[in-house]
Amino acid sequence: MNEKDPLRSLLREWEAPEPSAALHARVREAYRAWRRPTFWERLWSFRVSIPAPVLLAAALLIAAGFWLERRSLPPQDPTPSAPAAGGYLTRLETAGFQPLPDGEIRIIRSGEKP
Repeated sequence: MNEKDPLRSLLREWEAPEPSAALHARVREAYRAWRRPTFWERLWSFRVSIPAPVLLAAALLIAAGFWLERRSLPPQDPTPSAPAAGGYLTRLETAGFQPLPDGEIRIIRSGEKP
């Protein structure tokens, strides 16, 4: 700035007014009236500020993770396929279910009749 600026010279000469006694009294009373918030008040008023771009990036990463996980899962076939040669069929059909009278477990190979 220019040294011959009239505002600069006026600001150098100006002095701030002294604060009044009433101001001192109000500040002192406010300080004495202040109390520290309790733990619960601080807990309920706790805030964490997260910038919007960071929040958006986190949401996109979570969405991409779910999408990739869903893509990697094998497709769900509603009809069970036949077991491999020599394997066992491990599905449970409850239609017409009757427990065995003696409580023994029987393994029935696929294609066999009980």
